[in-house]
Amino acid sequence: MIRTQFTVYLENKAGALAAVTSKIAKAGVNLEGISAYTSADVGLVQIVAGNAALARKVLTKAGVPFTAQDVALLTLPNRVGSLSKLASRLGKAGVNINYVYATGCDCRSGCDCRCNVIVSAPDPKKVVKVWRKLRKKD
Repeated sequence: MIRTQFTVYLENKAGALAAVTSKIAKAGVNLEGISAYTSADVGLVQIVAGNAALARKVLTKAGVPFTAQDVALLTLPNRVGSLSKLASRLGKAGVNINYVYATGCDCRSGCDCRCNVIVSAPDPKKVVKVWRKLRKKD
């Protein structure tokens, strides 16, 4: 699936992430993926929200600087080699991956867990196309 990812620029200080995620939560928006890291004095937070339009409104109203881009949100089995298989297929299809982040599960209960994997690439639609073919084979 193609989703909107917001890259949010925060001051690199205690509580900055909490302030933004609290506003998003109060609006009733679920986060489907999040990645946070720092670069010098700036905290960069990448958010994929369940309701992108509402998340955009919340961020804009709060005066939080952000950019938006399309990314692929894929569901993979939480099994050894799942990401490797996807990355190999994307490489064979000529897709350059900018970055990836994902959710996980400990699967100690023997469940059939799935992971959300967010893939940034120049052509997210091609990523989804390759993923769909891979799912049909699994």
